[in-house]
Amino acid sequence: MSDLPSPAGQLAPEPLGVPVHATGHPPVDDALARLAALDGVPTTEHAAVYEDVHRRLTDALSALDRPEDEP
Repeated sequence: MSDLPSPAGQLAPEPLGVPVHATGHPPVDDALARLAALDGVPTTEHAAVYEDVHRRLTDALSALDRPEDEP
């Protein structure tokens, strides 16, 4: 963690630097790219991003069960 206080007097979040690797499946790659938005963001704001990534990955998995001619 940084020793620089944020405006609220708390320590400023630091990027985790966790690499996200491409899967070759665009909907999954787009969902995983959202995780990069977490770097430097306070933990209290992570839930919304995690929920969005979960929804996107669930949609991608559900799409595998649909016939290709169905949207």
